[in-house]
Amino acid sequence: MGTYDRKLYKILGNQLRELREQKGYSLEYVAEKIGKTKKTVSRYELGEHRIDVETVKDICNALEIDYESVNEKVEHELYGSNSSKWGDDEANRKYLESKPELLEIYNDLVKRDEIYILFDKVKDLNPKDVESVLLFIKTIRHERGFED
Repeated sequence: MGTYDRKLYKILGNQLRELREQKGYSLEYVAEKIGKTKKTVSRYELGEHRIDVETVKDICNALEIDYESVNEKVEHELYGSNSSKWGDDEANRKYLESKPELLEIYNDLVKRDEIYILFDKVKDLNPKDVESVLLFIKTIRHERGFED
């Protein structure tokens, strides 16, 4: 696991543990609800184990909490208040205002949790570099017939 992954899973695990404890649920309860062992759930909470989006959603369902709010809290802790997994979201959107096709692609991508890991280095890019990534994606979409 790389440095970024370790940090992500540590923050996510802490968040899930805190929420579980606030609700008064045991590790056993969550493990049973999601079909995992107590040890696996403990490792998720300690950030020692990779956890996929579907498992996070399952844990949120077991804890009767909103996945989106957990995701937002984790992102805020990871990236700060003005940033996202895509870097400075506000600067990116402002830069892309005059490029509606690219802004549409950007908006589509930033809301899709399952693919952001493919672009985990994008958070370090400036808006011009993000534009290059989006142009590349647009070209692929066009070649595959997903766009006019």
